[in-house]
Amino acid sequence: MLVSMTGFGRAEQTRNGITAVAEVRSVNNRYLEISCRLPRQLSAREVEVRQMVQRYVVRGSVSVVLEVRGSTPAERLLRMDVARTYYNALSELVRQLALEDSPRLEHLLRFSEIFEADEGQSELLWEPARAALEQALRRLRQMRIAEGRALTQDIRTRLRTVEQLVRKIARRGQQRIPEQQHRLRERVRQLLESEPDPQRLAMELVLLADRLDITEECVRLRSHVTLARQLLRAREPAGRKLNFLLQEMQREANTIGAKAADAQISQWVVLLKEELERIREQVQNVE
Repeated sequence: MLVSMTGFGRAEQTRNGITAVAEVRSVNNRYLEISCRLPRQLSAREVEVRQMVQRYVVRGSVSVVLEVRGSTPAERLLRMDVARTYYNALSELVRQLALEDSPRLEHLLRFSEIFEADEGQSELLWEPARAALEQALRRLRQMRIAEGRALTQDIRTRLRTVEQLVRKIARRGQQRIPEQQHRLRERVRQLLESEPDPQRLAMELVLLADRLDITEECVRLRSHVTLARQLLRAREPAGRKLNFLLQEMQREANTIGAKAADAQISQWVVLLKEELERIREQVQNVE
C-alpha cells in the first residue's frame, strides 16, 4: 500500500476550559524532518511531539503547529528578579536617550521571559494539546493514505501501458532480425556482384542478430513490472524501492533504444520512457 508524503490534518480539543488546536502539514522529503511550533508553556514537550509524529509518518517534511487558548492566569508565575532586571535596563535606556517617557507595566509584559510556567498548569495544557495532536495526526494519515490509493491506481494503469509497449517491442524485435539479415545479404551481394563467402556471411548474420537482439531487455522489463506490482501491494513503505526500480527500467529502455535501428521500435521506446518518467514523478511523492 502506497502512502503519499503530502497531507494535512487539523483538530481541536477542549479540556477543563482549555482549548488546544493542532495543525500538521507534510510535504515531500527524502528523509523524515519534523519542525515544531509550540506555545512557550509546552516547549518542554517537543520530544513527545516528535515521538507522536514518528508513529504516524515514516518519510516527509512535517510541520506541527500547536496553539492553546483559554488558559487560566495561574498558568504562568512572575519571575520578579527577571522583571526587575528588564525594568532597570529600560530605565537606563530612557536615561541614556534622554526620553520623556518612562518604563510602564505594558512594556514589561512584552517580555515573556519574566514569566515561568507552572508544572501543574503545564500538565493541564498538555492534556488537550496531546489529544488534538493525536487526532490531527490521524487525519493527516488518512489523507496521505487516500492520496496514496489514488497514486497506486494511476501507477497500475501506467504499468499496464508499459507492459503493452514492451510486448509490442518484443514482437517487433523478433520480426526485425530476419528482415535486417535479408537486407545484409542483399547489400553484400550488390557490393560484391557475386555470392559472398557463406561462412563469413553466416558469421556476420549471427553478429548482427546478437547486436539487434533485445530479448533480455524485454524480459527484464517484464520482471521489473511484476516486482513493481508486488511493491504496490506491500504493507511496508515502498517509495525508495520503486524509485530504484524505475531507474533500472529506464536503463533497460535506453538500451533498447540504442539497439533499435527500427523506426517503429524507436517510437514505442519514446512512449515507454514517457510512461516510466510519469510513474517516477508519482513515486517521488510516496513514503
